[in-house]
Amino acid sequence: MIERRVLRDDELEGLLVERGYVVVPLLSGNEVAELRDWYLGASSGASHRPDGAYDPTYAEFTVIHTDPQFRSASFERIVDVVGGSVHRLLDDYRPLVANFVNKPVGSGVVPLHQNWSVVDEGRFRSVSVWIALVDCDENNGSLEIFNGSHRSLREPRGMWAYEAFAEVADDVRGLLELVPVPAGHAVILDDALLHYSAPNHGAEDRLAIQLVMIPEDARSRFCERVDLVDGLMEVDVWEVSPEFFWNFWHGVGDADFGRRVDRIQLPVPRFDREAFDRTFVDR
Repeated sequence: MIERRVLRDDELEGLLVERGYVVVPLLSGNEVAELRDWYLGASSGASHRPDGAYDPTYAEFTVIHTDPQFRSASFERIVDVVGGSVHRLLDDYRPLVANFVNKPVGSGVVPLHQNWSVVDEGRFRSVSVWIALVDCDENNGSLEIFNGSHRSLREPRGMWAYEAFAEVADDVRGLLELVPVPAGHAVILDDALLHYSAPNHGAEDRLAIQLVMIPEDARSRFCERVDLVDGLMEVDVWEVSPEFFWNFWHGVGDADFGRRVDRIQLPVPRFDREAFDRTFVDR
C-alpha cells in the first residue's frame, strides 16, 4: 500500500493515482532556452556528442553518456534550473537522477518499457518529471502512455526493464495514448507506468528532460542483475546517491557511491499476456 502522497495539489494527486501521470506547465520560455542552449553547447562550447558517446539506435540519455563529468554537470544544471519549480509541486521529494533525453532527427526510438524501480514501490512512488524543451507531438516522438498500468506492474526493475515487453510491443502499442507536450510543460509520471516513444520524424532535435524524484523519507535503490541461477535472476539491491549514476556503467554499480543492501531472486522477465489481458484489456 502506498504510504504517502506525491503532489501537493489534491486534484493533480488524484489524477496521478488513477492514471499514473499528469501534465502541468512548469518552466518559463527563458528557462527552456537556458537548458536547451546549455545542452547543445551554445553556452559551454563543449561537445556532448563525441564518437561513441551514445548508442545511436536509441535516444541520447546523459545518464549513460561515456563521460562521467558530463553526467554530473547535466544533473547539477537541471536541478539548479528546475529544482525550485518541482519542489513547489511535489510533497517533500528529492532528486536522484537528472537526465537530458535527446532524439536527433530520424532516430531516437525508446522501446516500450517501465522506468527503473528506485524505491520500494509497494510503499512509495518515485516519479519522473519529464519536461519538454521543444514542442513534442506525434511527429517528433512524444510520450505514449498506457493509462493506469502503474497500478499493477510494480515489481523490482533494473536495466532489463525493456525485455519483458519486447515480444508484444506491437500489440500493446494500440493501447497507448499519445501525450502532446508543449515546450516548458512537464509530464509527471509514476515510474512504474508503461510507456513508449517513437523516433523523431520532425525537422529538429527533440530535446527533453527526465528528473527522477523520490520521497525524502524513502530509501533509494538500484537493482543490478548479476547472475542467472536455476532460471531465476540474481539481483543485487543497492542503496545509492545521485553520484552513483554519474559513475556506473552498463548497470554495474560502484561501491564508492552506493552500498549493496540485499540480494534477491526474480523471475527472468517474460510477459504474461493472459494475465495482462485480464488486468488491462478486459477491465
